[in-house]
Amino acid sequence: MSRYSVLLLLVPHLFGASLTIDGAIKQFVEHNYDLQIARHSTQKSRADLITAKERPNPILLGSYEFMDINKHFSNQARGSDAQLTLLLTHPIETAGKRDRRIDMAVHSITFSDLIYDETLREQLITLIDSYYTVLSDQADLANAQENSKAYTNIVTIAKTKLDNGFLSLIDYQKILLQQIDYTKEVENSRLALVQDRETLASMLALSSSDITTTAPIDFSSMIPSLEELLAKTAERPDCKAAKQNLAVADASLNLEKANGVPNVSVGAEYASFGPYYEPLAGFNVSMPLPIYDRNEGDIEKARISTLQASSLYDKTLRMAKADIIQSYEATRSRQNVYKAMSEGFNAAKELKEKQEKIFALKGISVLELLDAQKSYREYQKNMTHALIDLHIATQHLKLNSGLPLTDSKGY
Repeated sequence: MSRYSVLLLLVPHLFGASLTIDGAIKQFVEHNYDLQIARHSTQKSRADLITAKERPNPILLGSYEFMDINKHFSNQARGSDAQLTLLLTHPIETAGKRDRRIDMAVHSITFSDLIYDETLREQLITLIDSYYTVLSDQADLANAQENSKAYTNIVTIAKTKLDNGFLSLIDYQKILLQQIDYTKEVENSRLALVQDRETLASMLALSSSDITTTAPIDFSSMIPSLEELLAKTAERPDCKAAKQNLAVADASLNLEKANGVPNVSVGAEYASFGPYYEPLAGFNVSMPLPIYDRNEGDIEKARISTLQASSLYDKTLRMAKADIIQSYEATRSRQNVYKAMSEGFNAAKELKEKQEKIFALKGISVLELLDAQKSYREYQKNMTHALIDLHIATQHLKLNSGLPLTDSKGY
């Protein structure tokens, strides 16, 4: 890593205590509001398992009919036809409906957990972008402040040369007016940092004053080969979720087929008739006849859902492979750009310093001096952004390849 890269990683210490990317991820997983909402959704799926395990409630029916109110419910005349009835009925599920509901609920819980993992992966991509944007803003501001301070020295030298007749008033005014551009750059960098830091603070549920990013990533290690990354495509959370969705669809189809089989209700009856109200007992069985409604529509929809789930899995797998290839190529490209910028930056800095010395001691065209300053600042900004882009590309490659950035999932 070049000397400038090391300095860039130390820039955050100028702004206070640093927040590493690992610390940001931990804070994000534990406190981000969107993830908390997604986590509650996975917890709700567990309530479905409780419902799936429940059995139908028995039904108790009691009636007292044909009573003579005038007799105060105690009519014992021979012709009395008062009737007291108690009926207890219990539905019995057939075709293993309860077991199939439980099976579907268990698969749905696993599916929900995988959806959370995918939500976390997608949200982490957003976090990575926001985190390194703040790091880039910090570096831009530090560079702008340093460049402004250095240019103030040039203005001082120019004033001295003007006073001693070695610089024309017009050239001095050109140098002096250029200082506005440095002030503008400092202010623009400061504003960008304030705005982007607030965005990151909102994501982390922190005060923006507590956020100063740093980037302790070692780029000396080689990234895995593309073939190795593609071989693990199916382990990415969205691919695992799409595969689990197949199991949910199959379980739903089995449940709908079971729902097409009618349930049986069995009951025990107690009855007593006037005038003597002798106790009588009975037993009954009832079952709807599947003549018209056989649940065929829901069965067909469930069957089609299994076909959709299969196509969705193939699509998700293909898109995941495309993401990995794109991220891999982006990372390689960023590595090449960063390497080229690292090798040339020190030379550009030395050239700038030589031109400043020539201006101070011997003299150089003001236009050449200002052009050299502008070229150096552009190179410096490109160098900074090349390093930041490499950080982002590396992290995106890890996420798109299904490699975890942290061991914690916030459970």
